[in-house]
Amino acid sequence: MSARRIAVVGGGIGGLSAAIALRRAGAAVTVHERAPALRAAQSGHGLVLWHNAVLALRQLGLDAGKAGYELHTHHFRNRRDRTLATWPMADMAPVYDAPVYSVSRPDLHQLLAEEVGGDLVLGSRCTGFSAGADGVTLRFDDGREERADLLVGADGLRSSVRAGLIPHEPPPRYAGFTAFQGVIKLPGSGVPPHTFLSTWGEGRWFVCYRLGGEHVYWDGVLSDHITAPLGTRITGLLAEQFAGWPDPVPALIAATPEADLTPVPIYDRPPAARWSHGPVTLLGDAAHPMTFNLGQGAGQAIEDAVVLGQVMAEPDLPAALARYEARRVARTARIARRSRANGALTRWRNPVACAARDAFMRLTFDRLVFRKTYDLTMAVDFAERNTP
Repeated sequence: MSARRIAVVGGGIGGLSAAIALRRAGAAVTVHERAPALRAAQSGHGLVLWHNAVLALRQLGLDAGKAGYELHTHHFRNRRDRTLATWPMADMAPVYDAPVYSVSRPDLHQLLAEEVGGDLVLGSRCTGFSAGADGVTLRFDDGREERADLLVGADGLRSSVRAGLIPHEPPPRYAGFTAFQGVIKLPGSGVPPHTFLSTWGEGRWFVCYRLGGEHVYWDGVLSDHITAPLGTRITGLLAEQFAGWPDPVPALIAATPEADLTPVPIYDRPPAARWSHGPVTLLGDAAHPMTFNLGQGAGQAIEDAVVLGQVMAEPDLPAALARYEARRVARTARIARRSRANGALTRWRNPVACAARDAFMRLTFDRLVFRKTYDLTMAVDFAERNTP
């Protein structure tokens, strides 16, 4: 049997991970990325690779520690600097056989791209496809066509491949908040080493952690009810909204140039029951976009890639894709729903309601919520089974 020809549309974290997994499964893979350069294909500044994501990368033969900085603790507090919860991530590393890392998105992207090598084609924009029983034909903006046995849409939130599969689907839904992201050199103090620091307020939320070396990633999140006069500088808006918050929040905002800030409106979609039709399937944000409140977007995309590679041992492609969906659709739907629910908590702005939320977190986050969140997101089994 000749190697399956697989075209992956999208050269982000999910698409590159899929290429690695599929190639390890014996397929002939080409990744088509519309951006003309690797850096232009990247989105965002920093992310956390939780235990499950580190395990998934290990399944691809990659060591997340080469790109990451180990995190030992997730510390939650309110804007009055009162501790709400502390999650001992380092203590859970032996349980899940993997630590937690923070990582620069460009560094992770580079690690994956180097593994993919010449199978990544930049400046290659897929504009459509035609699928049939004998495979799929991809069309590109320069007039090229390419035949493949399988098309994997890994082209993100506003996936053109998904639009081709589900032509009249409503657009992604706005989650009600925008993240303002920045990366700066360490300002000298206030950013605890090996700590994921989350600070909660009324309709606002701020996270920060070191990326290793001299850099810190931070994320100031504002609910949609917060407005500013037209022409207001982002740094001015953030300085106003986070004034009086505990260190290092004001210092990080003040130290970040306006040009280095990236506003990212947060969207997701209701979970879909199916991702595949004929010789076309979806992966990562194209399949299950989720809010960032559980930090699982990249991790779930990498998990998708691992499982998609595993099911390619099945010679019958429809059966292989059915197994892929059986192992991934329900898990990602549960995580997406929990992530959206957690995000709703950060949007609360009534002081009485936020005080009740903080009290709830102090009573439950160290025990009940910690255990349930870990059971939901971190416990992943990559053992292949004969499930349909």
